[in-house]
Amino acid sequence: MLRRASIEDLDGLQRIEDVCFQDRRFRRELLEWILRNARALALVEEAEGRIRAALLLLFEGRVGRVLSIAVEPKARRRGIATRLMFAAEDAARDRGCGIVRLEVGTANLAAIALYRRLGYGTEGLLPKYYSWGEDAFEMRKVLERPPDVPHVSVASVPIHSSR
Repeated sequence: MLRRASIEDLDGLQRIEDVCFQDRRFRRELLEWILRNARALALVEEAEGRIRAALLLLFEGRVGRVLSIAVEPKARRRGIATRLMFAAEDAARDRGCGIVRLEVGTANLAAIALYRRLGYGTEGLLPKYYSWGEDAFEMRKVLERPPDVPHVSVASVPIHSSR
């Protein structure tokens, strides 16, 4: 089930960070800040009462910025990241955003391929973007809502994406 996260999900979000990003994870304080911030949104995919994926989104004016997307290794390649990205795009539209952007490490070929499949274009290279010295690509997508694509509202909990 795809849904909006709440402060009660802090431990589950921390667990996903620990499982997916052993060396370069968000600190608990940042996760809590996102959960409490009206300009941010955390989405989670839950199965059997356990969070197995999360997406963190920050609203920066008319731009929605994906801060992080994480899927447990054993739950990957099942369309979960795609569903999370669609829900994030709909949340950004709901907030009046016309663009969703993100940064991705240049060596993260699987993520780059996913974002390209979803219509994200590479806007530029960010040399030594990450604190550990890795370069990143800035990617972005202009949001449009074709008439035949159903809208997924993140205003209500839970979120059920039909895409």
